Amino acid sequence: MTSLRFLVPVDPTHPTMPAAQMAVALATKATTVELVAVTTSGLPAEVVDAFLDEERSRFPDARVEVRRLEGPAVVDALLDHIAHAEPDLVVLDSHGRGPLGELVLGSVSADLVRSSAAPTLLVGPACEPVGELRRLTVAVDGSPDALGALDVAARLSRRFDVPIELVEVAEEMAYTSDVAESAELHRLAARVDPPVRSWDVLHGHDVPRALIDHVRYEPGVVLVLGSHGRSPGRPNVLGGTAARTVRHSTVPVLVVSPQAAAGDEGRHLAESSLP
Repeated sequence: MTSLRFLVPVDPTHPTMPAAQMAVALATKATTVELVAVTTSGLPAEVVDAFLDEERSRFPDARVEVRRLEGPAVVDALLDHIAHAEPDLVVLDSHGRGPLGELVLGSVSADLVRSSAAPTLLVGPACEPVGELRRLTVAVDGSPDALGALDVAARLSRRFDVPIELVEVAEEMAYTSDVAESAELHRLAARVDPPVRSWDVLHGHDVPRALIDHVRYEPGVVLVLGSHGRSPGRPNVLGGTAARTVRHSTVPVLVVSPQAAAGDEGRHLAESSLP
């Protein structure tokens, strides 16, 4: 099993955050979970250290490290550390809703999702506890963001040693078949390294609901989405499909921004699919 590193930003003002529990639950014996908090001008270093020690004590059987970073720019401190530590995953809690029912992240979380060079696993309010990671289910829609997410999922599949499933949601219409969609998924699956062995065409006018229902009763599954797909979104709001999926999903959702897909191994499929 390849050595893995998960990075979990934690907030001393909001203890017992589920992201830390999720990271430890998904961790293997070869995984290090690093809990990171930032000292700001209004939060003394000794308070942050005491909080981190208490958080680490909650997981006596896991490989948990803690680190205090210096502020005052919390996002900059976290992004610098992410760039230096190069974690396989950043694990974050999501919270709040906008006026249209969209998932609105706190300012720190929003900036990390948008700017982090590492893919971000979001733990939504409906997310249930999971055990060992068993599969990455990647939603594709032909957009560059989705193809970039598939690139990242392929890399994580090799590191986690878990299979990938490709899914696409087709609008339900009478007198249509899944032949074209299935053929495209087959073509895309064959280009992934290692090749994807399973894919499925889902149906429904509501894309997030179709994705959520597909994985609802399958433990150990993580959904993988591009951050915006075909929708532009706003700086502090995820694209509509990603936002609603995170908010209602019973499994964690790996959101891959263009920045996270733009590393040395990223964007291979997206670039090779361009005319």
